[in-house]
Amino acid sequence: MVINTSRYNMGGHTQFSAGKAMKVSRPSLVVQNGKARLVSRIRCGNDLRELWYEVPETYADWFAADRCDGFVVGLLLQAMGRGEDMVVDGPVSSHLWHSLSHFYIPMLKQAFPSLHPIKILPESLTTEPAGGRGVATGFSGGIDSFTAVIQHLVRETCPDHRVTHFLFHNSGGHGHGGPEDDCRLFWKRFERVRPFAAEVGIPMIAVDSNIGRVFPVHYGKVHSALNASVPLVLQQQFRRYYYASGQKYADCRVVPGKAIARLDPLALHLLSTESFTCVSTGCQWSRVEKIRLVSTFEPSYRYLNVCISATPNGANCLDCRKCRRTLLTLDLLGCAHLYGKVFDLERYRSIRARCVCKVLLHHKRPYDAEVIELLTTNSGPLWRAAGAVRAGMKRLAVWRN
Repeated sequence: MVINTSRYNMGGHTQFSAGKAMKVSRPSLVVQNGKARLVSRIRCGNDLRELWYEVPETYADWFAADRCDGFVVGLLLQAMGRGEDMVVDGPVSSHLWHSLSHFYIPMLKQAFPSLHPIKILPESLTTEPAGGRGVATGFSGGIDSFTAVIQHLVRETCPDHRVTHFLFHNSGGHGHGGPEDDCRLFWKRFERVRPFAAEVGIPMIAVDSNIGRVFPVHYGKVHSALNASVPLVLQQQFRRYYYASGQKYADCRVVPGKAIARLDPLALHLLSTESFTCVSTGCQWSRVEKIRLVSTFEPSYRYLNVCISATPNGANCLDCRKCRRTLLTLDLLGCAHLYGKVFDLERYRSIRARCVCKVLLHHKRPYDAEVIELLTTNSGPLWRAAGAVRAGMKRLAVWRN
């Protein structure tokens, strides 16, 4: 059912200012050169831009061109940052609109005080199911995505919840350079993990997009919404999406901060519709517990990729904090030697002491605190020495206070 709305008085809101709005057009589907692209024109005052999502032409009928759900979610934080109501010239799923308006936007405002509360003003609301039947998860080769694979593919006992497809998104997390360099890195990384999908017999679809560039914003603040926008534009194919969250429940709360990940288990279900469910998964484990779990899964020895640096070939760099912290944790768990195909272990051994010191210096960060706890219970000489340093740091902090 489609519900006609008055966008001037939805949910008791007053009229919006026509000059202070982000206007989102009804999406259109363009198929050419073997690609299918869903496009919406975004107007802010005199500024007109196009937001698009693209898949191989074979999957053109996966796009939900009859609604604007994915575009609204993908642009919501940008609109809040600009203080602009979203005027949507097309239908939005009623369940999604209600959750965004009454729960998600207030939550984001509490977590990021610099954002502005805004109104979403669609042409109409729809309760019609989109028709998707597949179950997807994003797969990048990282610890979180491998954990989701183990839980919802390898060990899943309920067929209705078992992953049927992998998605690989270009949603702003591939590099920090120009559009061409970022796009090149996206495809390099895709080629690195695609053999794993073939190995486990699950289709992997690359979804290209300019969502990370159309209104540039810090990826760490918006990545959950950017990534969730991808399956939302593909609702004709998918009814469930597992988002591999990086935080454990104990670290999740709505307080002012810099990262959106700590909101995942509280917020992601609010991005669901009448026929599409968005699920935060992985929060039941700590980072160390996830790495221990992944280390029991043999394909990770060949496909693990945790790097956040823009290396030319998309490989692990051993320079960024994620590479070093992950390999240090694997070392503490006694299985770093299994990852010689994805990490330079000889180089790691030469910088291991620096990796330990870096973790100790950032002991207040939840991930580093977990590694320190593991480190101080390890029996090796280096780890005992590091534990002694950590104990000394604690005594110094007590003395200063």
